[in-house]
Amino acid sequence: MVDEPGAITKVQQNAVDHLLRVGINGFGPFKSAQQMAGEALEKGLEPEEAIKHLIRTHVAAAGVQGFATNVGGLITLPVTLPANLTASYLVQTHLIASIAAVHGYDLKSDEVQTAILVCLLGNAGTELLKKAGIKVGSKLTMNLIERIPAQLIREVNKRVGFTLLAKYGTSKATLTLAKGVPLVGGVIGGTFDAVTTRAVGAFAARFFTERDEPPAIIDGVVIDGEVVDVQD
Repeated sequence: MVDEPGAITKVQQNAVDHLLRVGINGFGPFKSAQQMAGEALEKGLEPEEAIKHLIRTHVAAAGVQGFATNVGGLITLPVTLPANLTASYLVQTHLIASIAAVHGYDLKSDEVQTAILVCLLGNAGTELLKKAGIKVGSKLTMNLIERIPAQLIREVNKRVGFTLLAKYGTSKATLTLAKGVPLVGGVIGGTFDAVTTRAVGAFAARFFTERDEPPAIIDGVVIDGEVVDVQD
């Protein structure tokens, strides 16, 4: 296992790229995230209600007995992960992307794809951003991600990918997802997948709607909020 997030392997990076591609483009019972967002809005729902509808849809799918095994077998990441973990990541990535699409974000943009990955981590994403050299205020929001320079976006992606794919292992291992919900080796089944998917959806709903105060910028350097040099 690689010890440093900055030394994430090519295999891990390919896995993150694959996760984003499949999660955004759709798989199994899910159309593309853009299509699902559009269909929800075409029902005449306001964005907030459309997001609630999307969360219910994804939570229901995640809670179906055998869903994780079937999806994991059909669409595997290019690393060895348990079927339920593979399926959970895919469902949650698709949900987050759908929520972003409801708000009109470009799912092809680097910033939005980074935001999707950060939302998979939930509150743990705050600490990860700090380790990447980004001082985060009280809120982790989309407009914070939009202010991160391109070179730091790449660093954030590496660190998120490392955290998502490397921090699991034995039956005693714990993987922390949105809002600190732990995936423990002894906890299995659709109920847990549904709970974590709901937590991820709730986090993403806040992430893409809440705004924080814009920082002061002097000579391209964010002074209040604030972006600093990348730390190893």
